[in-house]
Amino acid sequence: MRKTLSALLLVAGVAAWAQSPGDGVPKFEVASIKRCQELERGGGRDAPSPGRMALNCLTTYNLIRMAYLVFPTGQPNAPVSATAIMRPISGGPAWIDSERYRVDAKADSPANSEMMKGPMLQALSQERFKLQVHWEAKEIGVFELTVGKSGPKLRLAKADGCVVSDRNLPAPAPEPVYCGLARKSSGGGFDIPGVTMADLCRELAKYVDRDIVDKTGITGVFDVHLELAPVDLGYPDAAPDLTSTYTPGDGRAIAAAVEKIGLQMRPAKGSVQFLVIDHVDRPSEN
Repeated sequence: MRKTLSALLLVAGVAAWAQSPGDGVPKFEVASIKRCQELERGGGRDAPSPGRMALNCLTTYNLIRMAYLVFPTGQPNAPVSATAIMRPISGGPAWIDSERYRVDAKADSPANSEMMKGPMLQALSQERFKLQVHWEAKEIGVFELTVGKSGPKLRLAKADGCVVSDRNLPAPAPEPVYCGLARKSSGGGFDIPGVTMADLCRELAKYVDRDIVDKTGITGVFDVHLELAPVDLGYPDAAPDLTSTYTPGDGRAIAAAVEKIGLQMRPAKGSVQFLVIDHVDRPSEN
């Protein structure tokens, strides 16, 4: 079943990829697309391999979602939002949600994972699935993050306090402190290290029922601490807080937490671009 979480506002230029990735995008030298057996299941993280892409038994819907919503621009290590990943796509026949395909492809020149899974996969989908799409703007409910009356109370990020996740490298062990990801603080609450205000909005939007748009005008990189309980973020193993008046996902707990660091989060309306499938065929296999 397709999930219908709200979408992030598209950055300028993303919609330009919708019909043609452009002449400057690398191509796949060879690409194999084969339908998986009914009981086969895919997913999981493929091992980074420069210039090679291996996607294991994904539905056509998820291939399109990956190409247009997760890695639309192909920029290396561009931040990805959980709400962007789950943005609903409309149109298309029923089989795109059920039939799964294995895609193995080799680029004709060096290409990073994001380029192969984004613009290059767009081009491959247009060629082999005869995919045609367009974007439609819709006004939906969002949250706007602004500066509070007392002004921001933010701490500049510590040098070398976190590392940026690199999807083109194997995951390190033990797992380091990643910039931009919320983690439980030893003293209670949650820490989100090494974030811009846009990064903070993107991370907090994982835990509410709509997008969060940065309207603070604040520049710089910060280490943010928020007084939140696991239950406020909807952690599945969190013990219920019978004294809390907050419902996970409605944004009230996060709004109360950001107020303590001099920010405000208020409901608003925002224009968001949604992807629509105009045409798609079962792929030519080889």
